[in-house]
Amino acid sequence: MNISRYIKGKGARAAFLAAFAVAAPACAPLFAGGPGSAGMQVLKTDMSPRAAGMGGAFVAVADDIYSMDYNPAGLGQLYIPEASAMYQSGFDDSKLQHFSFGMPLPFLGLARLQKPGAGISILLSDAGRFNYQHINPDGTLFTRSYDAQKDMVISFGYGEKVYSNEVNLEGYKAQIEQYLGMNAKYVKSTLLKDYPASSAAFDAGWLMMEPRLGISLGASIANYGGGLKYDTEITKLPSILRLGASWQRPTVMDQSLLITGEADFYTTEALKSLRAGLEYHFQNIFNLRAGYRGGEDNKGFTMGLGVHYDDMSLDFAMGIGNEVYNASQVAFSYKFSGITIKEYRKKTAFKDPEFQQATPAKAKQQSSQSRKPAAPPEKKKDSDFFWIY
Repeated sequence: MNISRYIKGKGARAAFLAAFAVAAPACAPLFAGGPGSAGMQVLKTDMSPRAAGMGGAFVAVADDIYSMDYNPAGLGQLYIPEASAMYQSGFDDSKLQHFSFGMPLPFLGLARLQKPGAGISILLSDAGRFNYQHINPDGTLFTRSYDAQKDMVISFGYGEKVYSNEVNLEGYKAQIEQYLGMNAKYVKSTLLKDYPASSAAFDAGWLMMEPRLGISLGASIANYGGGLKYDTEITKLPSILRLGASWQRPTVMDQSLLITGEADFYTTEALKSLRAGLEYHFQNIFNLRAGYRGGEDNKGFTMGLGVHYDDMSLDFAMGIGNEVYNASQVAFSYKFSGITIKEYRKKTAFKDPEFQQATPAKAKQQSSQSRKPAAPPEKKKDSDFFWIY
């Protein structure tokens, strides 16, 4: 980002204030409680090309590693380890990188229903360069280039199934499954190299599914926590409340259609966004996606394409005719299907009470009898043995 400012006075603090107002993503609380009042605007960016291709409506889908960024409850749906890397070329010379890894854990969750899922992700954002130009009293020009803003977010997530049962709804026996999850985040941001700030934040999510009907409902709250303090300026994180629903059904052969919708409420800035999209899964290879974002500055249509082969997938998404700019994303994902996560089971030590109470003579007799040829094995009966988790 090349921005020139001619500012008279002492340079360091003036440069800081200017960058604070124009660095992308914007961080200055220019209008408290309104647009731009939250810092770390990068946390509002879609991190998944699959979700971005569907307009960002993903809170009720949340079935891959990117569920960490939309609804951490979806981590409970991971059945094998999965890794992904995403790159986005942003406005002018800004860029965004995202790396994530998740896997099911080898033991039952707190609800004792299913193996939970856990994940970790790292977000790296670079807002580009800021060029500061100052006119000295003697008329000479002083120029210096800064890194406008660099951000890093490290997230740890956990999700698991907490409910699974049939519910009678007006004569229809619905199979209801519910998931809960949460993230813990460390957020760090640096303006002009010399003004660092850091904070902790949390996400929480809920997901309910009816697999027979293909209906899902989802809700999540993201970036709940303290603010970032740059020098003397304090700005809050962009808290996001997401509410959504999705419907997925097979069509013909190995094809299926997914339709999803979502409402996002940016509680820190008193803004809202409506998102909708669809995904058509074709022959276990191609995924065609389209979506729309409304009610925000960068509203407009989106499109995406996914190619799946064996355990690998490549996803691409971009905006079409957005009012601000059309960002594009690409991500490579890999599922480690050769790794099987086993459930942890406690070993049970069996003891024979009769052998413990036997006298040494009886024990000797039992030992001598054990040396005799064994009788033909009888047909086994159903055992009362069971695993103790």
